[in-house]
Amino acid sequence: MPLGSFKAGEALTVGVELELQLVNWTDFDLSASASDILHLLEGRPFPGEAKLEITESMIEIATDVHHHHEQLLGQLRSIRDALVVACDRLNVAVCGGGTHP
Repeated sequence: MPLGSFKAGEALTVGVELELQLVNWTDFDLSASASDILHLLEGRPFPGEAKLEITESMIEIATDVHHHHEQLLGQLRSIRDALVVACDRLNVAVCGGGTHP
């Protein structure tokens, strides 16, 4: 499979992509609720991008590209707030951290 062409970005910019696990609040097992959460986010203002990840118990969020960390942090907080509202409706929590292979 050929690799796509590399597109150089603008110098001195930063953006964030995070893969997040979805767990239920009852026993903290993984929750296959990614599609439901994304459905709740549809049609509402969402300050970034949210999409399915490898499994139904994961989503990926992404920010825009920023020139200053303050703007990035503000967008991440807004994404978090919108995601928490959607997850609360389904009794789901978000967790993430570490690295994956």
